[in-house]
Amino acid sequence: MRILGCIALLLVLTLALAVAGCGEDSSESTAATASPATPSASDTAAGGKVSANNATAEELEAAFEAAGVSNAKALAHEVEHNRPFAVDDTDFTKLRRGLAEHNAAPEVVDAIIAKLKLP
Repeated sequence: MRILGCIALLLVLTLALAVAGCGEDSSESTAATASPATPSASDTAAGGKVSANNATAEELEAAFEAAGVSNAKALAHEVEHNRPFAVDDTDFTKLRRGLAEHNAAPEVVDAIIAKLKLP
């Protein structure tokens, strides 16, 4: 009987420690999640723009898909290939030339540019 009591006590303590370990330190986690450094793909799906210089290939692809671009993955890689873009090139002249070399239709280029921002 005494062994069963010890086992029960150990199980209760183990459960209590497990539950206590599931909590989080709110001071650190809130600061880390409050403001991401780069926009996420979900921000893009909501209609936002992504950074032409800093967005990941996945974020670029999601932005282009949201704009209705059919070959979004390949064109996202083309944007990455043409980086970095000058902050003062708000018309994305360098990117427009690169996309034209790959025979992107003017309306596709405009849709891509509409989803990009600098920096």
